[in-house]
Order: sequence, then C-alpha cells, then structure tokens
Amino acid sequence: MSRPHLFNTEALVLRSTELGEADRLLTLLTPAYGKLHATARGVRKATSKLGGHLDILTRASLTISHGQSLDTVSGAEALEPFMALKADLRALSKALYLAELADAFHPPESPNPQAYALFLETLRVLESSEDHDLALRCFEVQLLGLCGFQPHLSSCVQCDEPLQPGRHFLSPAAGGILCPACCPAYSDAAPISVHALKVLRYLASNPLATALRVNVKAGLHRELAALTGGFLRHVLERELRSTAFLRSVTQQAARLEEQQTSHR
Repeated sequence: MSRPHLFNTEALVLRSTELGEADRLLTLLTPAYGKLHATARGVRKATSKLGGHLDILTRASLTISHGQSLDTVSGAEALEPFMALKADLRALSKALYLAELADAFHPPESPNPQAYALFLETLRVLESSEDHDLALRCFEVQLLGLCGFQPHLSSCVQCDEPLQPGRHFLSPAAGGILCPACCPAYSDAAPISVHALKVLRYLASNPLATALRVNVKAGLHRELAALTGGFLRHVLERELRSTAFLRSVTQQAARLEEQQTSHR
C-alpha cells in the first residue's frame, strides 16, 4: 500500500535501537503497511512526549511522516503497553523471541494483516495465560503458513502417498512429512511421533484460542519445540539471537521449580 507524506497507523514495536545522542531507530509492524523502519527523534530526552509510548513490545497509535530514506514518528499514543508481560521474565523472553521471528519473516513494506493479528493475539495470551509453550508452537506453525512456508503434514511430501501407521519423519529440506521409504533421501529428516504430528496439524488449522485447548505433556512439548525449531532454522538459514536468551530463562525456571519441589 502506497503511503501519503503524513499518515496514521496502529503498530507493534518489534525492535528499538539507540541512534545518536537522543534518537531511536524503531522497527515497526503495522497491519496495513507491513514492516517499517522509522526514527523517533529526541525520544530519549526526559522532556520527550513520545517517551514510553514507543517501548519495545508496545502496541501504539502512531503518526508517521514518510521520508525518502527513512520515516519519522511525529506522534505516538500507547494502546497496549503489555506491562504485566514485561514484568514476567519468562513471558518477556518468549515475547522477544516472537518479535524477532515476526521481524525475520516480514520483508519491509509487505503487509500481512493476518500475521499482525496473530502476533498481537499471541502477546495477549503470553500476558494473560501460563501456557506459554503451546502459544509459541502455535505462533510458529501459523506464521510459517501465513508467510508461505507451511509444512506439508497431510501425506508424504515426496511421494504424496497417504501416511500409514508406523514411523514418520519431518524434513525441513523436503518441506514436510516423509514416509519411511522416502526418508533416506533427506539427511535432516527427524522422527516425529504420531501425537506430535496430530498436534502440529491441529495447531496449523485452528485459531489460536481453539488450539490452546490441547493438553500437551512436557515430553511432547520438548519434541514439538525441537521440530518447529529445526524447521524455522532451515527457512531462515540461521538461529535467532533471542533463542539463546529464551533457552537460558527456560532452563533457569526449570531448575528453580525443581528446587522448590524438592523442598516441599
């Protein structure tokens, strides 16, 4: 969508980088204009009216001046600051991971309103629910689909034969599920359990609120995370920086829970 010189838009702040002495360079995700890069001039000054309205992971109503090389935020009002999410380290680590995923999958100025809505809804789930892991898996699977990388899960992606009871494999390079006969052709193929395959299918085909009703045990959570993580790394050709932080926070939380359980 072409942009006028001055326009208003809703946006989620994906990234914020210090620029010069008092400015910030923002990466914004908008429903109508896609991903934008814009400066917020003087925002780091104590007297700035923009202030906390442009914090990372904030949904805001913005007025933006369209420039030849870079846009400029001239007005901002926070709509959802997600303060409770930001106060919870585990929820925050997951939200930062989602923001980096959204950033990586959106080319500049390529609107994807459904992906924007998915990201916003997932942030709300992270703030209000404790089932963060399933929300992440649902976001990953549905974002892949909305951006044109949906894993093929209904039949063998190589020979198109219906899946028979038995062992199956997920290959990022192949783009989906492989039967035992086709598996040897792909070195990255990883075994996938029947339960994991069913959950991935369900997450891919149902709204987030419906998908979160699935009861997933800890072992299956780990399998799903490994499978979707491998698929994302293949598509992006790299691992996200926030993955290490997310892993560290998750491991620390698990150790703390074990200690608390052992002292009861």
